[in-house]
Amino acid sequence: MLTDKKVFCVNKPIGWTSNDVVQYIKRKFKYRKVGHAGTLDPNATGVLVIGVNDGTKELGKLTLEDKTYEAQIQLGVCTDSYDITGKIMERTEVPSINIDLIREKIQDNFLKDYYQYPPKFSAIKINGKKLYEYARNNENVEIKPRLVKINFISDLEYDSKSKIIKIKMNVSKGFYIRSFAYDLAKVLNTVGCLFSLCRTSSGNFLLSDAININFK
Repeated sequence: MLTDKKVFCVNKPIGWTSNDVVQYIKRKFKYRKVGHAGTLDPNATGVLVIGVNDGTKELGKLTLEDKTYEAQIQLGVCTDSYDITGKIMERTEVPSINIDLIREKIQDNFLKDYYQYPPKFSAIKINGKKLYEYARNNENVEIKPRLVKINFISDLEYDSKSKIIKIKMNVSKGFYIRSFAYDLAKVLNTVGCLFSLCRTSSGNFLLSDAININFK
C-alpha cells in the first residue's frame, strides 16, 4: 500500500502523462480504482492529486480548487502546442523588454476578466472529441475562449540574455499556463512558449507534502 489516505498527492515526474501516473499506481499498489484531479502535461512536474478506491468520489470537487504554478516562459519562440516540446512555428527577435514592462502588461491585460483560448493541443472535448485529436488530424474546430482568473502573481523575474520570464502564479480551474505564455508574449510584441512548469499546490495539497514515487 502506498498510503492509508484515500486522497493524497504525488510529485509527478517530467515525461509522464497524468494517466501514466494513475495506471502505474493502480498496477503497482493493487488499488481497485485510481483517478486524479487536474491534468498535468507530460512536460510539467509537481502536485498531482490522486484518489484511490472510494477516494475517487472526491476528485470531482477537488478539480475545482485553485492551483499554484512556477513557470518559465521562453520568449522569441512559438510552437504549435504553446510549450517547448511542440513543433516550432516561428522564431523572432525579442524587443527591448524589462521587468517593469512585463509587470505592467500583466496588470493591464490579465489581472481582470481574462478570456483565454485553450491550446489546440489539449484534452478539452468538443462534440465528444478531444482538441488534440482534431489537431493531430489537421481538422479545424471552433475553440471558444473561457473566462479564467489569475488570483495573484509573485516571484516575477526576467533574464534578458536567455529571454526567459520566471513567474509564480495562483490561478482558477481551467487556466492553461501554456496559453498564458502565448498571450503574454503577444502583448509584449513578440512570440513565446512555456519552457517549464511545476505545480506547487492544488487547493490544500502542497508540493512539500507530495509523495515521491520511484516511477520506472
